[in-house]
Amino acid sequence: MSCDKDEELPLSELKGVYTGTFTVEYSEDPIFYDQMELSNEVTIEFENGDFTCSSGENHIPAGGSGKFQIDGNKINFNDEKGWYGDFDGNLILDGDYEIQERKSAITISANKGIGFYEYRLIKQ
Repeated sequence: MSCDKDEELPLSELKGVYTGTFTVEYSEDPIFYDQMELSNEVTIEFENGDFTCSSGENHIPAGGSGKFQIDGNKINFNDEKGWYGDFDGNLILDGDYEIQERKSAITISANKGIGFYEYRLIKQ
């Protein structure tokens, strides 16, 4: 049995390296930034319930690493790093998000009150 890269796999089997774009669109004036929308390249690696997210310039995104769990179309990240509070803490990949998969691409997103945070990723 073979697996074509474009076949959909259950999200519970999420593993591998995904690269793409992180974007945050603030719904109110951001405290730490001078723009309402910020974007940067990002890489997230998933392996055996662990994740590692790259950090972008000026903490966009901040990154993160730790454990993740998927339940239906929800994904929960439990970041295990220590952080200083000199930026928007929602830029850390942590907490509850919605996840959607289409072929070899995933979108991870959350509305966190002050803004909408989205990771659009393609499996490498």
